[in-house]
Amino acid sequence: MKKILTLTACALVLSVGAQKHQVPSKRPNTEVKIADKFYAESYFYTAAEYYRDAVRQDSANRYATYWLAMALLQGRDYENAEIFFAKFYSIKPGEKANQKKWAKEDEVLFNKAGYYYGQVLHRNGKYEEAISYLEKFKKTYKPKDENDNLLSLAKREIEGCEFASKNPLKAKVKVLSAGPGVNHSYTEASPFGVGENDLYYSSLKIDGKSSGDTLIFVEGNKSKRVYQIYHSVAEGKSWGKGKAIDNKDINEDGYIVGNGTFNSELSRFYFTKCLEVDDDRSLCNLFVADYSNGTFSNVQRLPEPINSKEKYTSTQPTVRSASDGMEIVYFSSDRPDGVGGMDIWYFMRAPGGDFKGPQIVKGPINTAGDEITPFFDDSTKTLYFSSDAHPGYGGLDVFQSTEQPDLSWGEVTNVGAPISSGADDLYYSKSTDQTNGFMVSNRVGSVPLNGIKTASDDIFTWTNFRYAVEGIAFKEGNEGGGALEGAMFRLYRKNADGEKVLVAVDSTHTDGSYFFKLQPETDYLVEVERPGFQNKFESITTKGLPGEDTLQNNINIRKASYILKGIVAEEGKPGTFVKDASVTLVEVYPNGMEKTVYYMNSDPNFYFELDKGKKYKIITRKNEYFANTTELNTSDYGNVDTITKEISINHLEINKDYTLQNVLYEFGKATLTENSKLVLDNLYQIMVENPSFIIELSAHTDAIGSDASNMKLSQARAESCVKYLIEKGIAKDRLVAKGYGESRPKVPNLTPEGKDDPAGRAINRRTEFKIIGVKKDQ
Repeated sequence: MKKILTLTACALVLSVGAQKHQVPSKRPNTEVKIADKFYAESYFYTAAEYYRDAVRQDSANRYATYWLAMALLQGRDYENAEIFFAKFYSIKPGEKANQKKWAKEDEVLFNKAGYYYGQVLHRNGKYEEAISYLEKFKKTYKPKDENDNLLSLAKREIEGCEFASKNPLKAKVKVLSAGPGVNHSYTEASPFGVGENDLYYSSLKIDGKSSGDTLIFVEGNKSKRVYQIYHSVAEGKSWGKGKAIDNKDINEDGYIVGNGTFNSELSRFYFTKCLEVDDDRSLCNLFVADYSNGTFSNVQRLPEPINSKEKYTSTQPTVRSASDGMEIVYFSSDRPDGVGGMDIWYFMRAPGGDFKGPQIVKGPINTAGDEITPFFDDSTKTLYFSSDAHPGYGGLDVFQSTEQPDLSWGEVTNVGAPISSGADDLYYSKSTDQTNGFMVSNRVGSVPLNGIKTASDDIFTWTNFRYAVEGIAFKEGNEGGGALEGAMFRLYRKNADGEKVLVAVDSTHTDGSYFFKLQPETDYLVEVERPGFQNKFESITTKGLPGEDTLQNNINIRKASYILKGIVAEEGKPGTFVKDASVTLVEVYPNGMEKTVYYMNSDPNFYFELDKGKKYKIITRKNEYFANTTELNTSDYGNVDTITKEISINHLEINKDYTLQNVLYEFGKATLTENSKLVLDNLYQIMVENPSFIIELSAHTDAIGSDASNMKLSQARAESCVKYLIEKGIAKDRLVAKGYGESRPKVPNLTPEGKDDPAGRAINRRTEFKIIGVKKDQ
C-alpha cells in the first residue's frame, strides 16, 4: 500500500515527535484501524485521510475527530487542526451515553487534548483562548511518572502566549521566500550565504531525484529520506536553480546530508551526515572538509567525543573566529549531561588541527526544551538560535544572547516578529553588514503541500526596511549659495548610552553632497567637516518611521574663528598625559541654555574649532577619573588664531575619604546651615559630572557626649546631606548615608597632657564622602 511521506518540523534537526496512541478496546470501523496504523508509523497525511473518512461517516465519533486533529497538527496543518480540535470539544455525551465510560475516555484517551489544542491556538495567534485551555489542562492532568514533563511544557506555552500578546508590534523587516530556484515542497534547510551571490543549502531527494512540488508516495514500512547539499548562484534579484555539490564524500549515497557552514576564511566547511535508526530518530555526526577555489576535499568525520556512532546526535555547526587561528564551533546535540532535549554545545579547533571539547554552553541559553540551529555573529558576539521553550509566538522561534565582557551570556531575548512567528522558524543567519540574511520556516508563503499552507520548510530571506539620508552642506546664512565643495561626511550610530560608533564615510561625493544607507529604528549622527569651517553634527533617526523612506537633511555650517588646541593631563603628575579621555565641547547660550557642539577622545591632544564672542564649556571624562568642567569665553582671547589649554583630571580612588570643608550644622542638631548647602552644591556638581559614581556620605563627631548620642547625631547629619542631594535630583540609589560618631577621629581630641584640645576636636567634627562603586552601565 502506498503512503504519503510526511516530514514534521525540521527533518534535519529533530526526531518525529507525536503523541502515542491509547487505543480503545473497540474501534468503530476499518478506516479508524487503518488510520491508527499509519499514525503510529508517522504517515500523518495518510492517517488524516482515513480519519476524515471515519468522521464523514459519523460526525459524533470523537475518537476519530481527536486523532484527525492530532494527525493534522503533526502534519503541520495548524489551521485545520484547530477546526477539528474545536469540533472534538463540541461533541457532548448524549442522554443514553455511558457517563462512566465517557469520563474514563477523557481520563485515558483524551487527557492531553487541552495541551495540544492550546499549542495549536498559540501557533494560530489566539493567545487568550490558548491560555484558557492550557490552564484547564494544568488543573486536570495527572503525570504518569517523573519523566512526564507535559505540565512544564504547558507552563512554557502559557509564558509564550503571554509574551506574544504583549509583543504584537513587528520589526521593520521584510521576510520573503527565496524563490522556486531553491524552494520546493517538503523541506529545504540550513541556508548559508557566501558573499552576495552564493548560497549553500540542503534539500530533500527521493531516489536521487528532486522532490519537486508534489506529494511523494512510498511503499513498505520505511521511507528513505535523502538530503543533499546544494549550491545556488544569484541571478539578478533571484536565486538560480540549485545544483548538488559534486563531491561524493560529502553528498554520500544513503545519508541525510546538510547543515553546511564555512569558517570565516572560507578554508574549511563543516557539515552533518545523518542516518535514520529504527526508533524514528535521525542520528547525526559532524564532518569537516577543506575548501579552496570552489573545490571540496579531504572530508573527515570529527573525532570522539564530539561525535558518537550510536548513542547521540551532533549536528548544525556554526563557526566562530577566535584569536591566533583558533575556531570555536557551536553545535546542537542531545548528548548526556545536557539541560533538555537538544542543547547547544561547543568545541574548539586549534590552528594545528587538534580538537578540544565538547562543552555545553552555560548560562540562560539552554532549557528543558530544544535549542537548535545556532548561528554566531562575530561582529556583535551574539549567538542566535531557535528554541521551543523560551517564550515566543508558538513552535520554534528565533532567540539571541550576546557574550558579555566577563565571557558570560547575556539575557536571552526573542528577536521578535516577523522573524519569529507561530510557525517553526529556524536557521537564522545575518550578513556581515547586519542588514539581511536567511532563515527557514514553514510559515504561510512556503510552498504548499497537499493543500496545507504550513507543511513545507522553505528558505526565506529577510531584509531590513530600506532607509537612507541625503543632503548637502552649505554655508550658514547662505542657503541659496549651493553646496560647499570639499566637505567630508561621516555617519555614526548613536547608542543608548550616548556612545557614537562610526558606521560609514561618504568618499564618493566631492561636490558637497552626501548619501548614507540607514537601518530601521536607529539613532544616527551625521558629521560634516570642511577646512575653514566648524565641524557640525546633525541628529538623524529612523525610529517611528512608518515605511521605507529617504530622508532629506541639508546641513548648514559656520566659519571657524579659533582653533583650540588642548591636552589632557593627570592632576598632580607633571608630564603625565591621559589618552582616550572623552572631551565634549558645549556651547553656552546667553539665556543659559546649552548645546553639545562636538566631542572626541584625547590622544592625549584634542582640537576644536570655536566661534568668536561665544561661551563654551569643555567637559572631560574618563573611567577611574573625576570629570572636569572648564569654562572658556572666546571674547577673552582677542586677535589670535590659536587657543591652547591644558586640562587636568584627578585620578579617583575607590573607598578613599574626601573631606568636605565647612559643612556645618546647628549646635547639637542635624540641620544644615546655608553655607553648608553651598559646599554640598559642589558635591552635587561632581555627581552630575560623574553619573556612574556611587558614594558614601559620612558624618563624624568629636568626643564630647556619649558614644550612643554621637552615633545617632552623626547618622542624622549624614542623612541630612543625602536628603539635600536627593532633593536636587541625585538618584537615591547612588547615595549611602553613614554616621560614624566619634569612632574615627583623624587626630586626638586631647593634648598629650590629657587636656581638652579644641583644635583637634574641630578637625574631627567633619563631613566626608568616598566613592564606593561605579555603575557599569554608565
